[in-house]
Amino acid sequence: MSKEYSNHFVKFLNNSPTQYHVVRELKTMLLDSGFIELKEKEMWSDKLEKGKSYFLTRGDASIVAFSVGGEFDPKNGFSIVCAHTDSPGLRIKPVSKKESQGSVQIAVSTYGGGMWFTWFDRDLTLAGKVLVRKDSKVTQHLIHIKKPLLNIPNLAVHLHHSVNRRGFKPNFETNFVPVLATEISTALLDRPKNDKKEKEKQKEQEIELEKEKEKEKENEKEKIKHHPLLLKIISEELSIEPEQIIDFDISVVPSQSAQIGGYFSEFLYSDRLDNLVSTYTSITSLIDSNDKSLATEKTVRVAVCFDNEEIGSNTLRGANSTLLRSILKNITYQFVKKEQKKIRSEIFDISLRNSYLLSADSCHAVHPNYTSYHEKRHVCKINEGIIIETNYEGDTTTELISRYILKAIAKNNQISIQDAIIINETGGGSTLGPMLSTQLGITSSDIGIPSWGMHSVRETAGTTDIFNLKKLFIGFFKNYYDIFQTIQDID
Repeated sequence: MSKEYSNHFVKFLNNSPTQYHVVRELKTMLLDSGFIELKEKEMWSDKLEKGKSYFLTRGDASIVAFSVGGEFDPKNGFSIVCAHTDSPGLRIKPVSKKESQGSVQIAVSTYGGGMWFTWFDRDLTLAGKVLVRKDSKVTQHLIHIKKPLLNIPNLAVHLHHSVNRRGFKPNFETNFVPVLATEISTALLDRPKNDKKEKEKQKEQEIELEKEKEKEKENEKEKIKHHPLLLKIISEELSIEPEQIIDFDISVVPSQSAQIGGYFSEFLYSDRLDNLVSTYTSITSLIDSNDKSLATEKTVRVAVCFDNEEIGSNTLRGANSTLLRSILKNITYQFVKKEQKKIRSEIFDISLRNSYLLSADSCHAVHPNYTSYHEKRHVCKINEGIIIETNYEGDTTTELISRYILKAIAKNNQISIQDAIIINETGGGSTLGPMLSTQLGITSSDIGIPSWGMHSVRETAGTTDIFNLKKLFIGFFKNYYDIFQTIQDID
């Protein structure tokens, strides 16, 4: 089962180069599993029924899916798993046209805290969302060009003798510009073909030339924002004319596929494991938990995947937006009895206090070549258990009660757990947990699977861990409420 699940995950990874593609893949999975799509711009809460499952998206990059328990009472609360759809990467700048020393290049901006030196000498391509003008309408399209198109070449060691002694310290504005083509090849591409059909077309273009001059002057500034070759590539991918392209949000992404590797097929090698591991497992776990147990479920099971975690979440699609709170409130209000309408706000607050949030993100496995970077009493290994992260500085949300609940769920489902805490002289990365726990007033814990090379262009995780993370989420959705009810207040 672990191998089969990992193979499905690899397929998902290879179809999900950007957060837009991630959400499209998840939408397809949910629809195929009988979930009902809701729209934020429409009234939807009055459509909800116990025992049924729903989802909605925001900006095509964040998604919330939920299953309403057959015995749900508004005071019972929610069992929530959260993750994020974005990863560190490169975004094409609004004005990207660049040529240097006979090379056609694309100017990019870094997104998030990537290990950027790992992006040099990699086969790269393009993926993202494009706005297209069609008649009087503006249509949206996703592209993913599945061939190597770009490269950020390193400076040869002969010209950079000190690189192995003093380290690699590139300027990420001037030395980190992908190469798309040579200028000479681009010029040959624009040369008209010597055939009858092409000559007739050229004559027609000459007749229309005068009419277009004024229009060209008006659009001149727009035309120089991006190199014509880039626009040609995008338009050919969408089978449209370059003039139909209004704008786009396109990333430069690795073209190398995700792979299962190692002699025992125990490793997964890919970019974006942070945090598509948690994104994929959260949604598939919610789907798979929709068995006969949903009929007697007393909470609402929720899987939410936000965009923009890597840049702080303070965006319309991020965890610091109104998205999750708004949805939880609408669900609660819908099932409040008529005679309790006046106190529904208080009921919602009670609901949140009875809820539990699992913030799932990537965690650090002990590195065999850098063991001093890990707290020796909290060494976490790949394929040896799910990590519970504790940080007494508030970077994570795990505390006494939330840790007990999670370990009880893991024990019930025979899943190994590893405790992690960083050494005192290093800092940890941020997660969604503290933000959502503070915003909602909800008990929370931060977990994940161990990995190597987090934020590298090529990360490593364990196939057994990915499968066990799914098992843990399913156990959480099914067991949380009963375990929570066993905890008594202090006398």
